[in-house]
Amino acid sequence: MSFNIREPSPLKSQLKIRSSKERLFYIKYLEKNLEIPNHLLLIDEDDPFEEADKKIASARASSDLAKKMKKAFINSRKENGALDWVKEAEPRFLYWALVFMKKHKKDIHGALSRPMRIDPPNREERKITTISAEELNDLSLDIKRIREEIENSFIFSEMSNTEIGRINKLLVEEWQDIESDKRIVKWITDNEIQIEWAWDYLTSQHFFRDRLLRFLAKSDKKQALITGFDLLSENLDKKNLLILNMKRAWSQKKFRDKKSGKKPYSISLTETAKGMLDELADRKGMRINELVETLIREEGERYGFEIKD
Repeated sequence: MSFNIREPSPLKSQLKIRSSKERLFYIKYLEKNLEIPNHLLLIDEDDPFEEADKKIASARASSDLAKKMKKAFINSRKENGALDWVKEAEPRFLYWALVFMKKHKKDIHGALSRPMRIDPPNREERKITTISAEELNDLSLDIKRIREEIENSFIFSEMSNTEIGRINKLLVEEWQDIESDKRIVKWITDNEIQIEWAWDYLTSQHFFRDRLLRFLAKSDKKQALITGFDLLSENLDKKNLLILNMKRAWSQKKFRDKKSGKKPYSISLTETAKGMLDELADRKGMRINELVETLIREEGERYGFEIKD
């Protein structure tokens, strides 16, 4: 009788270790909870995190140890309440925070510690503080996903808990200043013609070229415009001048349209129809109102309507 001897299956990776802070937490966790000697788990700083994962996997006492460790680490990074704002933040706050953090991921403390925000006597020596950029690579517009990205960019960064608290305090304070400026929120109504015109006006002048803003504009141009102006709060002079010029240009457009016999109309469309309209306008290199008028005229001519102008 012969027996087939099965080779033991290779260790399955249990954790995706994303920072040295996380790795050291797991080493201490295993040492404390499983009484595994520190020297069996410590690895050189230059070793890849995958090596630590293998050692952790080989020392598992139960199948759910990795989940417990991950949860314990995340909780330890949230324990001071610095990230509580992320759960309650409105979409406008979240969109601004996400794009702002992407833009300043290499030195977020420097971006939030501008001279006008911190009095010179209280200003600490400038320190470069980075968030985990790998957590901000997605282009999802799902609010739940955005909340996770913002949280994870801090949780899996190399910041200490004290630094996370300091940065998020500045982030919330910065938003409170921005959110109090209601000029654009009040000016941009649900008038689709106004929204399309404003987006075309700003993008034609090379504003709002950010990839995420353009991605957001495909489904919600109004929110993209608001977020774009919120981001301009880093340069208030530029923001104030742009708002002034845009409002003036819109008033001139309405006056010209009135003289030429054109009137603004607002119609309701399904999301599918609106998406198709945007795509058609983009392919033809036309504005929405130009495309709609062209399609109406073409269909009218097909039915023999008399086109007077």
